[in-house]
Amino acid sequence: MTPFGIAGIQMNLQHGNNVDAIEDKINLLMCLYPWVEMVIVSELAAHGPLDSFAETMPGLTEQRFCAMAKKHNIWLIPGSFFELKNEAIFNTAPVINPQGEVIARHRKLFPFRPFEEGIEAGDEFVVFDVPGAGRFGLCICYDMWFPEVLRTLTTMGAEVILHPVLTGTNDRDIELNLARSSGALFQSYIIDINGLGVGGIGQSCIIDPAGRTVYQAGATDEFLVTELDFDSIRRQREVGLRNLGQPLKSFRDSKINFTVYNKAQRDNNYLESLGPLQKATRHSKTNMATEPAFISNKELASSELENTELENTAIAESVIHQTAEQTVSLSTSSDIAEYNNLAIGPAVVTASLVTAQHLPLELVFEEPDLADTFLVDQSVIEKPTITTSDESIENDAAVNITVNITPATDIDANYNINNSSNKGNSEEKPKGDNLKWLKEASTQIKQYIKS
Repeated sequence: MTPFGIAGIQMNLQHGNNVDAIEDKINLLMCLYPWVEMVIVSELAAHGPLDSFAETMPGLTEQRFCAMAKKHNIWLIPGSFFELKNEAIFNTAPVINPQGEVIARHRKLFPFRPFEEGIEAGDEFVVFDVPGAGRFGLCICYDMWFPEVLRTLTTMGAEVILHPVLTGTNDRDIELNLARSSGALFQSYIIDINGLGVGGIGQSCIIDPAGRTVYQAGATDEFLVTELDFDSIRRQREVGLRNLGQPLKSFRDSKINFTVYNKAQRDNNYLESLGPLQKATRHSKTNMATEPAFISNKELASSELENTELENTAIAESVIHQTAEQTVSLSTSSDIAEYNNLAIGPAVVTASLVTAQHLPLELVFEEPDLADTFLVDQSVIEKPTITTSDESIENDAAVNITVNITPATDIDANYNINNSSNKGNSEEKPKGDNLKWLKEASTQIKQYIKS
């Protein structure tokens, strides 16, 4: 066994100077547990969650913590506090060695946006070695909600994840679940330290590499003290968690290329559809994310629709032009005169059908015996009914449009939409405005193709 003494301090915090109170707690802790070698405090413990206390690093606050580490000969992660750097503010946690030296600074990678406004995100991962013990990785609060962060720290060799937190909201129970699952997923110790008062609602915890809770605090000032067993970590990574799964090796040996981690390769269509990262308002309380199937299908089918739009229009025009070549004359009424300008496209479907594959169009023109004059009377054309059930329209079903034109002396125009399982039959209706509905349908058809 390679034991290493570590302690977390869960304490009440306020807006303003908490450094004196933290020093008192460290003094008491080391008096009670002189074998402790590392101490960790919660996120934004030094001054509370107001960025008006931001200061440069190195600075007075950091120097005071360095003096505490040197006094007690301990590794100290004094939580985090706001750092002013290049006219930007970062949420930064320093790592101080027993000689009182700052060996690294972790700047929070994922500020809790949109609530943690005005705080810049860091872009570096921090791991460090403790001689005679092992390798530690550091992340702050919301960073743990992104498994990519802990995946990266573990790939860099981290065996213990130090996780200072400031959570005073009703999602603390989720964080506790994340801590346990992260311990198991990455076969690491998770040292998760929350504050009290303006620093959070407590419930700090220590999780072992098998996902077990070593200890979980309540909602009072507490010291969370334990020994870390690095031999246990390494043994489990060798033979598997509880002698079972070996997730680190399985990830290493996977043949999958996870393009989601490569911004140049990943498909962002759905993520982009979610809208901006901002606080909800009263006016946006009814907003919802777009249905994923609609987004993916729309992007997938956009190129196909673009290529088939002209093709479908050409088919319809060729049918109309064919009748003209066959000396079919139409009435000169205003409704009938516009018939030559009519373009016929795919059938109009409801929004719920947009997720289906593009419906190919098939036009069938049934030619009657030619007469001197032909009329197309819209009043006897029944509007087709297209249902949205899976049984009535299949994804790859073809749509057949059949138009029968008879002489004006015996007008009977039938408009049928057929597929493998659904048919709409026409019925005789009183005559109305010629082609009125057909023109409206054409407009809707064109809009559907463009969408």
